[in-house]
Order: sequence, then structure tokens, then C-alpha cells
Amino acid sequence: MFKTQKKTDGTNNTLGVIYPKLSKLFLITSILFIIWILFVAMGAFILEMGPNWALLNLENWIIAWCVLTVIFIILGVVFYFQYTSKVEKKLELGKSEPEFLHDKRVYAYTYPTGAEGGIFSKTYISIDENSVLRLRGLMIPQQKLWGKKEKN
Repeated sequence: MFKTQKKTDGTNNTLGVIYPKLSKLFLITSILFIIWILFVAMGAFILEMGPNWALLNLENWIIAWCVLTVIFIILGVVFYFQYTSKVEKKLELGKSEPEFLHDKRVYAYTYPTGAEGGIFSKTYISIDENSVLRLRGLMIPQQKLWGKKEKN
């Protein structure tokens, strides 16, 4: 019949998607850098290729790795605090996101109040150009649907 949609507050949740991908990228880059440093060390000490055979000497590669790791840690902390601040803001509101149907806000009312389970009828009533009322009426209670199970 009608498909309801959720409207967001205008902020996109791209940080929640990008943060895990960037974390994986940082980790993979760091591991590859460590493997490269081990390769440079093997070339310099075991194969005796000279200290500057890989464009930089071993000490400069280690310093570059340390600088890169510090940058990754700082970016990771910044992303983490941005993400957690958005999550905390959503929790502070404590409200679920409102439902929208054809760009109209849906207000729901269930009769009897608090009824769970069973078969309900849904009736949509247009209140004004910005609001719709969804009435949910209990037609068949859950007890009548399943009945009491007999013990064998």
C-alpha cells in the first residue's frame, strides 16, 4: 500500500561508513611500511647492499614510519571523537526518528493502547498538508490466533 520513509536531520552518516574503511587503510599501510622497513634492513645488513640502496637509509625509513603512524593515530582519534559525538547527540535526543509518508509526518495511534501481537488494521487519515494519522486497531488478539498449546 504505502511505504513509509525516514527523514534524517540533514546530517549524513558517511563518517560511520568511512571511519572503518580508513581504519583498515591505516592499518594495512602501516603493516606494508613495516614490511618495507624489514626488507630495507635485510638489504642493508644481510645482503650488504649499502645503507642508501632504497633511496633513504634505514634510519630515515624508520623516522618516516614513525611520522606516518603518528599522523594515522591523530586522524583516528579525530574521526573517533567526531563519530562518538554524533552518536551521543542522537542518544541525548532519546527520540526515535519520525516516520514520513509522502513527505508528511506520520503520527501513530494504537487501539487498545499498548497492544502487542495479533492482527491489526491500519488506516491512514490526512490531517493537513504536513501530517498524517495512522490508526492501528487490534482486529484479532494474539491469544485467539495461537490459542493454548496442548501438552502431550
